[in-house]
Amino acid sequence: MANRKGLRKRKWIVYLQRPYEATGFCNGCRSCELACSLQNAGVFNPGRSRIKVVSLATGIEIPVTCQQCEVPWCQKACPVNAIVHDRRQDIVVVNEKKCISCERCVGACPYGMMLMDSVTHKAIKCNLCNGEPACVTICPSRVLAAVRDAKVSEVNRRRFAALLHNEEDAVRPSISGEERIRLLPVKERG
Repeated sequence: MANRKGLRKRKWIVYLQRPYEATGFCNGCRSCELACSLQNAGVFNPGRSRIKVVSLATGIEIPVTCQQCEVPWCQKACPVNAIVHDRRQDIVVVNEKKCISCERCVGACPYGMMLMDSVTHKAIKCNLCNGEPACVTICPSRVLAAVRDAKVSEVNRRRFAALLHNEEDAVRPSISGEERIRLLPVKERG
């Protein structure tokens, strides 16, 4: 899945919040789940969503979806070749017509993001909504993005650099609004 320059061209959904970032966080509204199920199944039903919001602790919510693995174990586990490479988007998707509901792909996914549709009982995974991810569009916190592989590193580098070098960007959300993160001057950093 690499292009001429050796970089993968595919996109996937990423959650932009990282421990070192100063802005943006998932508020747990689950709008992404509803938008996904509406886009892909035609109903508002989180059980049919290809993105899940996981509660890690009180107040900590993380949206998770397919990570578009370099080696797609879900595809390798499928006995009927229902998980196929979509050349247009350069990702692996499920052909639900071929799926026999054996759930081998579910067990093979290292991220737990091969899911079974609660109504059709067929395997489902993120298909990027055929290029226009509904979850990214609807997210009120704007913490989801559909980015290409090289772009993920750039987004993370920029945010980390802003936290380290620019006090104006060094704010983080809090319950009462934004609060400054106390940064040491460059000469005091160890």
